[in-house]
Amino acid sequence: MKLFKRWRYILFIVVMLGLVFGGWFFARQTISDAYPKAWSDWRDKLQTAVSGYQNTSPGTLPIIGDNATVNISGERCLIIDICKLNSAKLIALPDSCAKIDGANNDNCDSGNCSCYNSAHYVWSLDSNGSIRSVCIGDKCRAANADGYQGVWP
Repeated sequence: MKLFKRWRYILFIVVMLGLVFGGWFFARQTISDAYPKAWSDWRDKLQTAVSGYQNTSPGTLPIIGDNATVNISGERCLIIDICKLNSAKLIALPDSCAKIDGANNDNCDSGNCSCYNSAHYVWSLDSNGSIRSVCIGDKCRAANADGYQGVWP
């Protein structure tokens, strides 16, 4: 009878260790997938908002200006004016919009909204009207490359 009781404790410990390691593995996988998914979700939301803006304002793009550009993978892309999309109620201000000192170099330079010091991305439009982003800062995997760059927001 005493032998049976000892096995219950050992079995309990083995099950608890399995739950701890299983939970750790699951949490690690979930966190590593969450940031790229957040980047992708915002890209899709911005693409929808830009299309909505173009439908309500034919012939215009929600951009800071023709001179507000970023170079992404060798292509000149126009910086999106997030403030225009935000004021048109097409999108909330993404927490990924980086605040960069200077004029016409981030998504909030038109004036009616503020980007974030802790953010890392400048969102833009390529020549096909597709959403692109460039990551700003030391934590970014690649400079002047589109896509999620290992840091969020």
